[in-house]
Amino acid sequence: MAARANTLQERVKELDAVRVKSRRWPLWTLVVLLALAVCAAAAWDLRSGDGRLPTALVAVSALLVVAAAVTGSVFLRWKDTLTGNFVELAKRRVIEFEESSDGTFILNGDGEIEALNGAAERMLGRPRDTMLCTPILEIMDLAPTGETPFVARLEAANGPLEAAPMREIVLRRFDGAEVPADVTLRAMHMQDGRYIAVYARDISDRKRVERLKDEFVSTVSHELRTPLTSIAGSLGLLVGGVTEALPEGPARLIGIAHANCQRLVRLINDILDVEKIESGKMKFDLAPLALAQVAERSIDAVRGYAEQLGVTISLEVDEADLAIRGDLDRLVQVGANLISNAVKFSKTGDRVEVTARKWGRLARITVQDHGPGIPEEFRARMFTKFAQADSSDTRQRGGTGLGLVIAKEITERHGGRLWFDSLAGKGTAFHIDLPLSEVLERSTEGDGAGRLLVCEDDPDAATLLRHTLERDGFSVDTVGTAAEAEAALGVRNAYRALVLDLVLPDRHGLDLIQALRLAPATRELPIIVVSAQADAGREEAGAAALDVIDWMEKPVDVVRLRRAVSAALARSPAPRPTILHVDDDADILAVTAAALAGCGEVVSVESLAAARAFLAKRTPNLVVLDLALGDGSGLGLLPELNDADGLPIPVLIFSAHDADSSVLSRVAAVLTKSRTTLPGLAEAVRRLVEPASALPKPRRRRAAA
Repeated sequence: MAARANTLQERVKELDAVRVKSRRWPLWTLVVLLALAVCAAAAWDLRSGDGRLPTALVAVSALLVVAAAVTGSVFLRWKDTLTGNFVELAKRRVIEFEESSDGTFILNGDGEIEALNGAAERMLGRPRDTMLCTPILEIMDLAPTGETPFVARLEAANGPLEAAPMREIVLRRFDGAEVPADVTLRAMHMQDGRYIAVYARDISDRKRVERLKDEFVSTVSHELRTPLTSIAGSLGLLVGGVTEALPEGPARLIGIAHANCQRLVRLINDILDVEKIESGKMKFDLAPLALAQVAERSIDAVRGYAEQLGVTISLEVDEADLAIRGDLDRLVQVGANLISNAVKFSKTGDRVEVTARKWGRLARITVQDHGPGIPEEFRARMFTKFAQADSSDTRQRGGTGLGLVIAKEITERHGGRLWFDSLAGKGTAFHIDLPLSEVLERSTEGDGAGRLLVCEDDPDAATLLRHTLERDGFSVDTVGTAAEAEAALGVRNAYRALVLDLVLPDRHGLDLIQALRLAPATRELPIIVVSAQADAGREEAGAAALDVIDWMEKPVDVVRLRRAVSAALARSPAPRPTILHVDDDADILAVTAAALAGCGEVVSVESLAAARAFLAKRTPNLVVLDLALGDGSGLGLLPELNDADGLPIPVLIFSAHDADSSVLSRVAAVLTKSRTTLPGLAEAVRRLVEPASALPKPRRRRAAA
């Protein structure tokens, strides 16, 4: 344990005392010089023997006194000035050390506190005398514990002390409280060794302000987005003609209200997005995407706006399967922003041209308009917040000046680049350059016409049946044994019909049909027999024929097979999915139910308790879930969203609040209120519940024990 160090104030006082004492040295010097002069004169007199001692003594003494006085005076002034400057500098350093608002700790090589200032004393709430020689690791976790020297551990955790970055660390007060602080480390090389200066800035106020800002943003997000979603959704349904045709006057007023509501929605979304960018909280759900899909969805998002202004949008795609990796919703946000800007600055009758192509090692989406172009003096400020070209035409067209800032940030977070070129009077082209990804995996879900299972042990025959049915738009899976067929059908039958061969390597087809008719999930499954023993199998099955749609001999008659499949689909229509919507806002429930009416049976509940009551009786095919509910967080419902077989129920979060990244793996999609239109929500729901044949029919839940 190092000895307790003196404070800097005490050292400065000692130095000042030395300076005062140093002023007395010329007197002692003069006395010594006079004594030496007398001795020298006496020795001279004895040697010469001429009796002139008094005269010589006086002369030599006078000369030495004058020399000593001059030399002493000059040296005294130089010494006093030098020492005074040093003392004053030391005093200033002490004042700076003591009056600094940052807590400062001076550590020795063992990591023990040698000195600390008043700010550090106040920060920790304990007198400094009791903290001297205390290990700094008892106060803050600057370095891990271990047997190696403290400085080595410190540099391993923070890098070289000469350039150690600022870190956010929690200081532990001696009363048990914690103080968040920004901490900076610096090395101090002194004559008696190496010391470490630790500068800690209390950021409690900043943390409190950040927390208040987060609460404000959360309030704005919920209290503005939720009612705006209701208003915009209701007006959108009226404008879209979901009700009876309105008279021209009211229809025009509703159209104006809807347009201005959408404008307000965009403003709120832009402000919240900028806040996310600045706080580093903007989240991205990256997945393989087709560049053409991004371009098409972007155009769809602004098509209505373009039609209102009389502007057409064209799309040219070089390669439909050009693959990138990104967040579809965020990239569509970028594309829609650029296209809406191009439409905004186009004249009635103009065309906005969107192209999606491969450009070297990049995928590029280009949005070209034929408007007035970007003024030369404004181009340097294009991607700054609230930037708008200074012209009355721009002001009349509106806009927050935030869209391009957000678009640029989103593009760069995808590893891409957003840039433009423009010619005055000839238009502007914005380019989104994104890194190419691997080839997209093809979906095997078909186009929604139906999903069929073919059980055929002959590979060539199975391939023929699959190609035949796929040409009619069906999604076809093939298996070669009865066991594989039973496993594929399982307890959640996802198929609209079964095409079955009777001669299978592990089991006769009739035995399989009998087993399927006993299982609840496949009791009503339409079955078409295609086999070389079809006639014999029908005779063996008897009059009931095991409820088979058709018995077809090989080689198969394609026309007859298609008729049989059509009959199977007519007999087993696609089940109408059940959608459970949980939201505590009655208006949101009403407009959402109207928007999703074509997607399935919508059950609306306003609380977690009501949702649990419904789930105890029925299993929905999809749950649309709000996060902020009156009786708790919607996230608390996620662990309970499993069917009777323990399999997860698809969940779509539709909320004004952002979902935590930890739950994204449990949900199928996350949509934000006010950012997502009701048609967009309906499209997302439709993607999750179609093809309907891939979903089990809603079943009664087993009563809880």
